[in-house]
Amino acid sequence: MESNKTTHILLFFLTFLSLTYSDIFLNPGIPQTLENYKLYFFENWPYSVSLLFILLAHEMGHYLPARYYGVRASLPYFIPLPFGPIGTMGAVIKINDQIPNKKVLFDIGVGGPAVSLILSLVAWIIGISLSKVVEIPSNIDRSGFLFFGDSAFTYFSTQWILGPIDFTTMDIQAHPLAKAGWVGLLVTAINLLPFGQLDGGHVIYSMFGESYRKWIHILFGLFLIFALVHFTWLVWGFLIYYVLKVEHPFIKDAMYGIGKTRFLFGILILVSFLIIFVPKPIIIGSEYDNPTLLDDLIRLIVKTVGISD
Repeated sequence: MESNKTTHILLFFLTFLSLTYSDIFLNPGIPQTLENYKLYFFENWPYSVSLLFILLAHEMGHYLPARYYGVRASLPYFIPLPFGPIGTMGAVIKINDQIPNKKVLFDIGVGGPAVSLILSLVAWIIGISLSKVVEIPSNIDRSGFLFFGDSAFTYFSTQWILGPIDFTTMDIQAHPLAKAGWVGLLVTAINLLPFGQLDGGHVIYSMFGESYRKWIHILFGLFLIFALVHFTWLVWGFLIYYVLKVEHPFIKDAMYGIGKTRFLFGILILVSFLIIFVPKPIIIGSEYDNPTLLDDLIRLIVKTVGISD
């Protein structure tokens, strides 16, 4: 059954609003005046438009290969989130047919993150080039601020373009395009987690087949270590285990496999995941300098076994 196009358009529009106004909507610290809403519109529309384009392109990267192979799929459902610093939970499409084989599964699964990865990298590079380095006042109270964490890519690209930067005394006044690139990379990284029905789960299952069931739970256990670094990954661990599942449902092999080119491209995509993965995505100012649970655990182990410098 065809999905109602009105629903898709309405969710798209609501997501644009939530991206634009998530910082001000029902925020008791900001007066809810028409003038302020106008101000936030003109400040945030580059973020909203560019991130919506990245999300739309990601879903089209799934939708178009699905249609090419004759697999019925819905148009994208955008998910608005009017609270918090990001303003959305991304977008999804619904696959309405059984995927015929692992080659088709690979093409449908890899298309979305491949497209959003490229667009997010471009948005980040341009946006961070337009951003400014600002000095943090020595007496500032950080507890009321939120900080966006770094992946290996965002950290080293920032140092290369704007650096050298000492983040203990300096911060980035990010251009809206840089924020869109950062969120796009985060969404891409989450989708590339190699489990269950996530894009990374489609890709890694297509590449390694049924043999991957021997070690995918070990990989999931290693992933849970990041829950000791940031609570976000505990939430995702719960969702993966109980909703998205650790293992991928059975899909039959393609007659001649997925081919060497697809396999190498899959390796490239999985390596890119390691580069753009953010261990601590959003940091509350009051916890900025606090050790993580992993830090505390390592210190406890060191103290227990009697290792010293």
